[in-house]
Amino acid sequence: MATGQPLITLDEARALLLADVAPVAAERVPIADGGGRTLAADVVAGRDQPPDPVSAMDGFAVRASDAVAGATLKVIGNAPAGRPFAGSVTAGTTVRIATGGVVPDGAERIVVQEIVERDGDSIRLIEAPGAPTYVRPRGCDFSNGETIARSGDLLTPARIGLAAAANLATIEVRARPRVLILASGDELREPGSELGPGLIVNSAAYALAGLVEAWGGIAVRAPILSDDHDRCRAQIEEAGLDADIVVPLGGASVGDRDVLRPVIEGLGARLLFDRIAVQPGKPCWHARFDGAALVLGLPGNPASAFVCAHLLLQPLLIALLGRSNDTLVHAILTTPMPKGGSREVYWRAAHDPDGEGRLMVTPDPRLDSSFQVPLAAANALIRRMPGAGPAKAGDLVEIVRLTL
Repeated sequence: MATGQPLITLDEARALLLADVAPVAAERVPIADGGGRTLAADVVAGRDQPPDPVSAMDGFAVRASDAVAGATLKVIGNAPAGRPFAGSVTAGTTVRIATGGVVPDGAERIVVQEIVERDGDSIRLIEAPGAPTYVRPRGCDFSNGETIARSGDLLTPARIGLAAAANLATIEVRARPRVLILASGDELREPGSELGPGLIVNSAAYALAGLVEAWGGIAVRAPILSDDHDRCRAQIEEAGLDADIVVPLGGASVGDRDVLRPVIEGLGARLLFDRIAVQPGKPCWHARFDGAALVLGLPGNPASAFVCAHLLLQPLLIALLGRSNDTLVHAILTTPMPKGGSREVYWRAAHDPDGEGRLMVTPDPRLDSSFQVPLAAANALIRRMPGAGPAKAGDLVEIVRLTL
């Protein structure tokens, strides 16, 4: 099988991959099930928070004119959290109040209990209060009608708590995109199998499934596909292509037994690119079924597949979820690096902050993409552009943080 298209850059590949990609459908879920999901609509508060002025401290609610050193005030009631005092605070009176208690009518500030002496039903201020009133005004956190989270935001635990505070029982999120992972090769066996000469473990599909789940999708691993063209086609037709993204692993090179891409094209997928100028990852390819699944072919090499998933699959999943994608950050090299080659190269690396809080990154010298131990030890990829000059320790470089 000959390749029919020239090598394209990673940026060109991403542009083709993401062209005309629209977010998946929305669904409404209980907020308890919203963790890690992506908002499909703005979240608008239907109430003020707090709904009334409340105390920020334990103490006594008083009129501002009574908050002076030496003042003696009569205690006329209590305002614990959740049980507001029904009356009003007038001159010379006060109400005992707890943190979160509703500030009674007439009171303008809270005197903290540490500067008060109590004698039965009266108190005396032993010193003048400071400037803080310790009153949280109504709506100081958020107000009725205020947008408190945006469509496309990731539902973090803090945002779930915010939605709960807005008294929302359910929330509208994007459906989790289904990603069908197709590993091919007669030499592959599932983990735990009896291995004979020439047989290898199907590790790439498991790593990819973990990434898909971490990025908000649903991973579906199909049974290992045959290297026989007709058998492979029958297996794919049996598994079905009912997914948002189909990820073939391997089977896209030029050998007689690399049949996966020709089979998928034979099923009606239209090829958009078939090689990219990236190391590792040259065999990456992309095709589309009209009105159906997006196909992103990744290398069969487990480490290469893992790297290329971060470069291509993650942006695609994020686009389907309606989120923005900007994974590149900068870090300071700890060791020199050689000049760039003819392709864009991603070195496995480890990044950590130094004692001054600067992000430092150390490349792993083992660039061989077949090694998985360096990948398991890495938490970043260093991006080196084609033709880049040698880099020295202390230079600023672009990195992609890996999903751990």
